[in-house]
Amino acid sequence: MCGIAGLISKNKSVSVNETVFAMSQAIKHRGPDGEGFAFFSASANTPAFSNETPQVNIESNQFKFNPSVALNDINTDYNIALAHRRLSIIDLSESGHQPMCDTSGEYWITFNGEVYNYIELREELKSKGHHFVTQTDTEVVIAAYKEWGANCLARFNGMFAFAIFDKKNSTVFCARDRVGVKPFYFVNTNDMFAFASEYKAFIKSDIIKFEINEQQQFDYLVNANLETDAQSLFKHIEELKPSHYLVYHLNEHQYTIKPYYTISSIVNNTLTDSELVAKIEEKVVNAIKLRLRSDVEVGSCLSGGLDSSIIAGVIHHLQPQSNLKLFTAVFPNEKFDESHYAQVVSKSINANWQTVSPTADDFFKDIETLNYYQDLPVWSTSTYSQHRVMKLAADSGIKVVLDGQGADELFGGYAHHYYSYWKQNLGIHTFSQIKESEATIYKPFQLFFKQQLKSIFNLSANYSDYFSNSKKQFGKSTHFPFSNNLNEELKKDYNGKLKSFLKCEDRCSMAFGIESRVPFADDVELVDFLFSIDGNKKIKNGISKYLLREATKAYIPKKIYERRDKVGFETPLKQWFIEYQEQVIDTIEAQLDFVNNSFLKNNYKSILETKAPFILRLYSLAVWKKVYMDV
Repeated sequence: MCGIAGLISKNKSVSVNETVFAMSQAIKHRGPDGEGFAFFSASANTPAFSNETPQVNIESNQFKFNPSVALNDINTDYNIALAHRRLSIIDLSESGHQPMCDTSGEYWITFNGEVYNYIELREELKSKGHHFVTQTDTEVVIAAYKEWGANCLARFNGMFAFAIFDKKNSTVFCARDRVGVKPFYFVNTNDMFAFASEYKAFIKSDIIKFEINEQQQFDYLVNANLETDAQSLFKHIEELKPSHYLVYHLNEHQYTIKPYYTISSIVNNTLTDSELVAKIEEKVVNAIKLRLRSDVEVGSCLSGGLDSSIIAGVIHHLQPQSNLKLFTAVFPNEKFDESHYAQVVSKSINANWQTVSPTADDFFKDIETLNYYQDLPVWSTSTYSQHRVMKLAADSGIKVVLDGQGADELFGGYAHHYYSYWKQNLGIHTFSQIKESEATIYKPFQLFFKQQLKSIFNLSANYSDYFSNSKKQFGKSTHFPFSNNLNEELKKDYNGKLKSFLKCEDRCSMAFGIESRVPFADDVELVDFLFSIDGNKKIKNGISKYLLREATKAYIPKKIYERRDKVGFETPLKQWFIEYQEQVIDTIEAQLDFVNNSFLKNNYKSILETKAPFILRLYSLAVWKKVYMDV
């Protein structure tokens, strides 16, 4: 839920109220239900309201955090400001207003996300003498920080990004969840330290000017990587990485960043296969159950694949009387269309199934909007499918959806996971293992030998023909060898590419004021348990995600349980880019001066046939640059 922002003025040269207001307005789509501010000086705490703050908060004196001063009346004596855009999910009353403080007024928080085990934590904290005046998970986070300090993070099960102003210790404590479901970015200049949920908050508030990080630009183009380093495409904006916290020391104007969570590499599970399946079922069902905690209606995305079908089936099991709303992107008459599978799932649980069919016209009409809300260029048109699915959900009155991100990274769902599985078991049975997988992945023997050659000769794709002479040095992609152990490869994916998918998930949903929950990705109990299991057990008889299938087969139709192929939110990319060839080439030529445009024009269709995702990345980068230069 929500969007957060804040700043610390180092020398009072910054107009604190105007700057933090501009930051908040830039991310208002993340929290359409309200806006709140809190300002601090050495002698005062002042919660403030804008014309988008619900009136009830202004009139109530029930809580110390209820605003009583208009934003325009805030003077320049304040050196710390917190802002919050509210998406009301849990405790819809005024007691959920933020920024929020504890009863002493010594600890103030702006919080984005959900700590799903907040009910259990609240009871534990009550037993330790803490008193609560709201029903929110936000207040539980404050109390947990007061009780355990930074160690509170180990107790949270969920997704979160927050900042706590700790007056007692003259610090601002910032933290982000373990896998990066919720975003946290910051800027540190001579005049201020500022943070926000999205990059655009810094650009639109004029904290920094739009400038491209050239190294990251080419990593994106040739390797399809985003946010792999501290700085991404936006120069001077840094990302607080998942599983880390930041402590800003106000007296010295210095900060430290530390990790708080790592996945263990120790496999210590001695359960039998049947015991494993039973334990996984228990943890999957519990993860989904926790993520149904909400004071508003919950829906679910449905691709027709295994993961989203499991979520829909388990929700129906837990709430059999609900008429669950399911949302799917469909592409009639396309080979990759999964609507028939989604329909099977919907009928099996008597759901309210709704669909949307994105077209080329839609994509090219919405591409600037998509890039604006994504904050970064996209590397797959599946992001647009997801964007439209979230719009469909919003139009249906849904504010919370569940989605299946993360299951592949835990259970072994991608084709390259097979390669690590084969390498781990290299020997006389490798041939039969590869043969068994033919029903699941395309040309497995070709995959195996192709990856072996890449590994031996360090082969990588060369894109130098696409760039001008001065940029040819960036043309060759980086070779990323796969692990010789399946669990290690899964861990790389979980700690790496998954965050990029979650970034897209967050921006797609929050663009429409929707909170997307991902039980497979951020349930710490499920994650820790899955990485304690030998990777060899996760693929069996050539079947991907074997343990997940067996653990959840009671909740899904037989047709889904027996399904072997994997599609995802695909779109007819090549067809779309043929239809709009002129627009694509013109946009790239106008915005990207390092592209060899004559080569691109003369070879467009052949390039599209073999490197369609690269053409998409070029085009999306060009559109993104145009959008943010105009912000």
